[in-house]
Amino acid sequence: MDKTSHVTEELYKKNLELAERNKTLSLLRKIDEIILSSVTDIDQIAHQIADAAVAGAGFKAVYIMLINKKEKLLIPQAVSLDKSTIEIDSSLIRAIYSLKVNLNDSDNLIIKTINERKLQKTDKMYDLFKSLLTEEACKKIQQSAAMKLFHIYPLVIRSEPIGAIIVCPKEQVEPFFVFQEDLIQRLPNVVSIAIDNALLYQKIDQANTRLKELDKLKDEFVSLASHELRTPLTAIKSYLWMVLNQSKNIDPQIRSYLDIASQETEHLIKLVQNMLTISKIESQRLELTLKNLDLYEMVKLAYDTLKINADEKHIIFTLLPYPEKLIVNGDKEKISEIFENIIGNAIKYTPENGTVSIHFTTEKNKVIIHVADSGPGIAKENMAKLFQKFSRLEEGKQNRTPGTGLGLYISKQIVELHKGSIKVESEAGKGTTFTVHLPLAQTNS
Repeated sequence: MDKTSHVTEELYKKNLELAERNKTLSLLRKIDEIILSSVTDIDQIAHQIADAAVAGAGFKAVYIMLINKKEKLLIPQAVSLDKSTIEIDSSLIRAIYSLKVNLNDSDNLIIKTINERKLQKTDKMYDLFKSLLTEEACKKIQQSAAMKLFHIYPLVIRSEPIGAIIVCPKEQVEPFFVFQEDLIQRLPNVVSIAIDNALLYQKIDQANTRLKELDKLKDEFVSLASHELRTPLTAIKSYLWMVLNQSKNIDPQIRSYLDIASQETEHLIKLVQNMLTISKIESQRLELTLKNLDLYEMVKLAYDTLKINADEKHIIFTLLPYPEKLIVNGDKEKISEIFENIIGNAIKYTPENGTVSIHFTTEKNKVIIHVADSGPGIAKENMAKLFQKFSRLEEGKQNRTPGTGLGLYISKQIVELHKGSIKVESEAGKGTTFTVHLPLAQTNS
């Protein structure tokens, strides 16, 4: 009978131990979920962890305090009390929530814990708040809440103390005491990780907010500067044109200088216009005036405009006609810009006596415009940079080909606004083919 009683008692103890272990694991899983959640507010995280510890482990109280370096105070971040066992006057509860400890208060046990970075224990609440509450008030709280022991652990992140956690466990009776001690020892690291994550998220969030503000300021500056530059540049271009076209007795050398000035002014006007377009695209202010357009005629217009550039380099420049009308719903000015950029680039990067060809194909409800050149091609590692702003590929730099690196970026954005796409196939030394995919308009036949 005695042996049976002993076995039963041992089984009972083992079951209690197992139940306590499960509670610990369950609580740690809960805290992990809090850490891995999308919550980044430190107050909210601290309260969730404190509440979870009290509810999951049966602690009488959990008190999380963080250092405020600016104010040189240790400030309560979260307080959780087991309200089922604690009955405290509401004014005293308010006092507990508002207690702030001076970091220079070396007599305070919490400050001592932080400074020495090791566990401290006390059975007197007065040791924690002696400079803030009277000894009588502390005794009253302890007695009414049946608090017998306080564990104070430092919270440390990367060797830097950030605060402390105070835990008041429940009755110290085996097996509860053993597993509560184990859990109390784990909590500081877990809480430190959670707060560290929240602080890092806050820094990232603040940095992102600042980047957005700077990006907005940049866009505003670019837009303003571009508007301010456009007017004087247009005036300069007009006066240069008048001098070059209406003056008969200009010294040939001076005329060549004026021609260069006129070309560079045109280049600047194009750059300013590109900057304005980018500003509108990125602030989602670029408006499209849509109407049905004959795409072949649009491409032919770009072809005719750029043919003189191809002839100057003795490039074989071909545009294959398409037997049917290819109607797209688009913005005439923006569609023209796309093909002037892409065909212009093909001519620019193709060496003398090379070839540039344009032809059309259709696929389902799409028209595909192919622009192929016999230029130097694009290395595989540079393909990803192709449609980035201000991207100047090594091939262009080596050949000293002028450009701002904005044309393809703008073209891609405009094509996508028309619900289309741009693709490129290329191999270094073997030329490049750009394909523009645009949806065909629905026409009543």
